[in-house]
Amino acid sequence: MGKKYCCIPGCSNTSDTIQNGSKVIMRRFPMSEKKTHIRRLWISRVNNVRSDFSLNDNTRICSAHFDGPFDETSIPTIFPSKPKTPAKPRRPLIRHTTEENWTDNIENISDQELTRPSLSIETQTDPITVRDYGINTSPKPVMVDRGIQVGSPFSSVSQNIQTDLPRMTVEDIRNDDNKVKFYTGFIKFEVFWLFFQTLLKHGADRLNYWEGEKRSMGNKPYQEQSGVDKPGRKRFLRPIDEFLMVCMRLRLGLLQEHLADIFRVSETTVSRIMNTWINFIYDHSLSLVAWPSREQILSNLPRLFLNHPQTRVVVDCTEFFTEKPSSLTAQWLTWSEYKHSNTFKVLIGVAPNGMVTFVSRLWGGNVSDRHITQHDGFLPKLSAGDIVMADKGFTVEDLLPVDVGLNVPPRVSSKHQMSSAEFFKTNNIASARIVVEMKMEQLKNYNIVNSTLPLSEAHLAEQMVLICAAWTNLLPPLLQ
Repeated sequence: MGKKYCCIPGCSNTSDTIQNGSKVIMRRFPMSEKKTHIRRLWISRVNNVRSDFSLNDNTRICSAHFDGPFDETSIPTIFPSKPKTPAKPRRPLIRHTTEENWTDNIENISDQELTRPSLSIETQTDPITVRDYGINTSPKPVMVDRGIQVGSPFSSVSQNIQTDLPRMTVEDIRNDDNKVKFYTGFIKFEVFWLFFQTLLKHGADRLNYWEGEKRSMGNKPYQEQSGVDKPGRKRFLRPIDEFLMVCMRLRLGLLQEHLADIFRVSETTVSRIMNTWINFIYDHSLSLVAWPSREQILSNLPRLFLNHPQTRVVVDCTEFFTEKPSSLTAQWLTWSEYKHSNTFKVLIGVAPNGMVTFVSRLWGGNVSDRHITQHDGFLPKLSAGDIVMADKGFTVEDLLPVDVGLNVPPRVSSKHQMSSAEFFKTNNIASARIVVEMKMEQLKNYNIVNSTLPLSEAHLAEQMVLICAAWTNLLPPLLQ
């Protein structure tokens, strides 16, 4: 059979070794089906001391690694230990703080203030200064926490920013309106900046990250504290960069793992930022979706609606794809026969000039347009003499008050040809109703609602849809 060797590293025992006057016995791994759990324990113990271990018919463990008499349930427990090396003392960290210095007006921001901070990296030779996030490949740097100071106008509280800075910051796009529109959806940097300043006035720099019902403070998904520093853990990113991250999630639909790589934070941090900021922005975007008076609509009536002066709102429903739920009930509620997929549905109402004036709650794709209209607060907003313009599939005539009209294209039977009067009426209504289709296209320029929404973010779906719809009101009017 030949000489057998012990598979434990550092053990020189063989089948010929004699210790304490008795021969060392080479124990074979349990191979019986009834001892599968014992074999797994043997393999697990060996893997702890030998990373390249592989089991075969010749693998043996000597009796020196077993404690006490050997039987069918014995497990190897005695292994050679490595000598402990003394731990090196950690180099003391030098921390610096920044002072609060926010700028109220973007006109006061100088190029020097928005210049990226320099980063000092120590190598094993001489200190090297890396500017503009440049990458030094030789020699390999040793990262040292310098408590980097991020200058005004984007640092509001004393904090230590990580030395591994984001690959992208707001400074990269501030001078290019095309990039601002691509990454954030805002038409120019000034609009992006002024909206962020509005959030700052409501406590965007004093938010407490949302970490669940049990762990977070208060009942809201975020918490503000006026007059004091932000509670909880220190920020890894500046508030302006966190807001940029949320904008990129909504505009480009980037996954949280991708955002974590771009901003050099963990996926858990990205998740906390999304939960906190989206709920915070939602609360402060509701005012952007306002129901205008009839006088305001008439004073801004586009040419296409001159033949429809009583039109108060143009409505339509749209659907957004979502992942298939595991629950059969949830699958049924979100299944859409129109899209042949699981979707969420929302009712959108726009004024004749294209401004969003109504956004319903989010419903499952199985719900009809009629049900949403009846149960989501749309009907009480209408006044006597108003006209609602919609598609011909919007069958809600009997739900509207007697003094409110419904303007839809004529419903023509498939068995009869459309008359000339019906043709011109359909063309007249369709040319005006196109404004709601144009608004849907603007809304779906935000890829978060134009792609499949993960179920892990389903609790934020309603907030994200309203934010995207509200932000389209910051764009120029669709019709003049």
